[in-house]
Amino acid sequence: MPRRSLAQLLVLSALWGSSYLFISLALEGVGPVFLVFVRAAGAALLLLPILWVRRASLAGRWKYLPLIALPQVVLPFVLISAGELHIDSGLAGTLIATQPLWLVVLAPALGLGRPGGRAVGGTLIGLAGVAILLGGIGTGADVHLGGATMVLAAAVLYAVGGAAVRRWMQGVDPVALTGATMSTSAVLLAPFAMAGLPTRMPGSTPVLALAVLAVACTGGAFVLYNRLIADVGPQRASLVSYLAPTFSVAYGALLLDEPLGIGTFVGLGLILLGSWTCARGPRKRRKAGLDSTNGTNPATGEHDPYAQASPRLGAG
Repeated sequence: MPRRSLAQLLVLSALWGSSYLFISLALEGVGPVFLVFVRAAGAALLLLPILWVRRASLAGRWKYLPLIALPQVVLPFVLISAGELHIDSGLAGTLIATQPLWLVVLAPALGLGRPGGRAVGGTLIGLAGVAILLGGIGTGADVHLGGATMVLAAAVLYAVGGAAVRRWMQGVDPVALTGATMSTSAVLLAPFAMAGLPTRMPGSTPVLALAVLAVACTGGAFVLYNRLIADVGPQRASLVSYLAPTFSVAYGALLLDEPLGIGTFVGLGLILLGSWTCARGPRKRRKAGLDSTNGTNPATGEHDPYAQASPRLGAG
């Protein structure tokens, strides 16, 4: 990989890994729903010029945007933010990396065919890592199961949303789709965000965290990811999905003083190994004929083991 692309990969991993840190900081001044509204609206404003130029690729598909926005942004973003009221940011970043595992579990229900043996094995490996983290085995942390379940539910929604994108948005320009989805998400969240306005002006730290989440970790990072795909291809760009959780754990330990133990590394390692196995393992094509090319989730680079180009539109 060229040095420039390697630098882009590391910057992207650092950005997406930091999403959970900035969510934790923003929650010190605002509630989860208002946080997600500001994040989606800020990213939408950044991407609107690109959406305006490339809107033709969405012709005839605007009606599907709410069905994409709900499982790709609105519900998972709110669940992650609400979950981080109760669990560490590093744990949240790690649990989101389970998305490929849930895609395997849900594959038959989503019409993606039956997973092969390696995919099933990878899922079991990854779930063993989840069990270690949720049980707090050797991690030094007391895990709030309710908060962790919210984040895991967000990972499941990403898998469902990816299938929805594959069904309705094939061939759509990915940056235009992200801009449209973020805009739709902001509109859907607006009435709930207004009802949950902060009772007092947030401090400088939450405000800055919100700005970084919207501009850098969401809108800007997505543009960078697509540039990386253009330079080195989706296979190499997908390495971000294995680097970002490591950054999230490191940020939490170094900047938020979150506990770190051998069990943290074992659990993280098993989840990443399981996800990698699911993504790289052989796939059965449906009789209708699925493309065998590895698809990726543009917000995290995670491979979709059963469908081509079914993107997750927001990290964390």
